[in-house]
Amino acid sequence: MGSTGTTDRPTESRGPKEPHAEPLRVAIVNDYEVIVAGLTAMLAPQQYRVNVIELDVRKNPDRNVDVALFDSYGQPGLGLHRVRSLAADEGVGSVAIYTWSLSNASRDAALAAGARGLIAKTLGAEQLVTALRAVARGEIVESGGFRGQGTGEWPGSKWGLTARESEALALVATGMPNKAIAEALFVSENTVRTHLKAVFRKLGVTNRSQAVARALGDESFATRTSDVKGGSPPA
Repeated sequence: MGSTGTTDRPTESRGPKEPHAEPLRVAIVNDYEVIVAGLTAMLAPQQYRVNVIELDVRKNPDRNVDVALFDSYGQPGLGLHRVRSLAADEGVGSVAIYTWSLSNASRDAALAAGARGLIAKTLGAEQLVTALRAVARGEIVESGGFRGQGTGEWPGSKWGLTARESEALALVATGMPNKAIAEALFVSENTVRTHLKAVFRKLGVTNRSQAVARALGDESFATRTSDVKGGSPPA
């Protein structure tokens, strides 16, 4: 499939349009507890349209779901190895990627990996559910708005970190250099340096090692070790 632009374009869908009257069974997948909890809370008012039946960290859903909503936070290059695993899972109907950034190349790679939805985090809950329902019907859905700033909570938001700054710090904590972080987030190295400069200022530190120590010492940057089942956020 050839590359097309994605920025500032309304949601597009291609494929069969079939009714899906029952609430969708959705699993939210990511490596960070605060991310899956926040996304679950966002979808809670839409429970008549979507039923979040699993929160999965570092694993695939145990139960059959219509859509696995994969949040790409902290995943280099959209975490396509996870997308391929979810797409190959017989218990997962379709996979949708929920992300802040998307390039033409990563778009094509995501579709090749088996994603059916490419959804921007700038969408509101109602728009997100509408997109997920289209994905569950078998459509390929791609939203615009991938360059915007999301709302809600993420690791380090209590320190005033923006979503992009938070994700840059999360990747620094894995030992990635600026060039690799830039490639992972589809931004320039200069943008990464700008994010990290802001991170250092907000955390009151002067170097990467100190920033990583702050991140690793904060529970919001920790990944969950125990499974959480059901449709309510973790305690």
